[in-house]
Amino acid sequence: MATDSARYEQANADILVWQSGYRIALALLAAGLAVALKTFGVVRLSSVAAATIGPDVADWMVGLVSATYVVLVLGIRRRMHTRRRAGVPTATLMVMADLLMVFWLVFLLAQPEDYERALLVALFSLQLTHVYFGRGPALLTLVAIATGYLLINDIAIRNSAPGVNWTGVTITLMLFGLGASLVIVVLSNLHLRLATLVTVFERAEEGDFALEYDVAADPRPDAITSVGRAYNRMRAQLASIVLTDPLSQCLNRRGFQQQYRRELSRAARTHTDIAIIALDLDHFKQVNDTYGHLVGDQVITETGELLRANARSGDVVARTGGEEFVILAPGTGVAGAQHLAVRVLEAFRRASFGGPSERIVVTASIGVVSDSVPDESIAEDLQARADEALYAAKRTGRNRVVLWSHGLESLRLASPDDRRAPASSVAS
Repeated sequence: MATDSARYEQANADILVWQSGYRIALALLAAGLAVALKTFGVVRLSSVAAATIGPDVADWMVGLVSATYVVLVLGIRRRMHTRRRAGVPTATLMVMADLLMVFWLVFLLAQPEDYERALLVALFSLQLTHVYFGRGPALLTLVAIATGYLLINDIAIRNSAPGVNWTGVTITLMLFGLGASLVIVVLSNLHLRLATLVTVFERAEEGDFALEYDVAADPRPDAITSVGRAYNRMRAQLASIVLTDPLSQCLNRRGFQQQYRRELSRAARTHTDIAIIALDLDHFKQVNDTYGHLVGDQVITETGELLRANARSGDVVARTGGEEFVILAPGTGVAGAQHLAVRVLEAFRRASFGGPSERIVVTASIGVVSDSVPDESIAEDLQARADEALYAAKRTGRNRVVLWSHGLESLRLASPDDRRAPASSVAS
């Protein structure tokens, strides 16, 4: 949640920075155009403004308000360059300044019967506010627009301006409020669906492809729905590319860590055990040096097939290094993990690997650990214990299974009648 808030504020800051140039240009253009049109008699000072603040004051107020607005924009721009973050209050302040500029120029230069022009211009500001800053600032903008419109009409009615009455003002404001509310509803729906897409893509960026875009939730399909459908179509392919080791067809390290965290969370909720079986091919470098890397690649491929064939349906098989593999066995206690590890070891002893012309024998060292999961903080410790058991298997002769136990007292679980692995116990 904190990360999302930081991203939102950074995005707001970037938006305010690049918009500041347009705001300053438009303010200077509007002020210059107003002064020029008034000078040449094309536009005359509003009768209500003249009666309220006087003609002379109204003339220099156009320049004062424009200058104040430009100074405010420059100040916010400088602050954004320094902090690179802008929350809702800063974004709302900028939008309120925009509206103040609009309503003040309309009050000074438009006749009371033309005050609706302020609503027309403000509607664009409302839409842009929602697009760039979200629904909260947009609703505040709508309230500010209604307040500004009521204020300038109240001044006009108090000065007995012809053609202005509360009935007409109320009807106009209600129609504007209805249209503006529809704009907010539509844009809020678009924002919500775009936020869903962003979440889907962010999860995919992290290597998690479990989430898909809910196309059925879009009653009226549009361009966003098309993007969601396109993502759903390529989701499986992306998951395979990002999470699967192309040589062994097992999960890669990233895919394993993702699945590992998920299974740990599930085990913590259900108070069940989880087992890790770490496996390393013995003397694999000699295979590459003797037979070449193509044969070595074939050994890796066949190892992946062997492990997937001997793992159970709920187990997770991954290649975590060059010749290193791991089997994650959810809901598996010590006895079950031992049985699975021995089955894998015996499968290696029965198998031969390599190309069709020459088959070679490859053995494996296996480390086993199983434990209950109090919470997800056990993740690194459990993997470290599996590695310790694996190293013990390699140090004590390879081609065997070693179970991790407290005090690093490890037990060999290979068949006692196997001549390649003596029947004596292994101590780490």
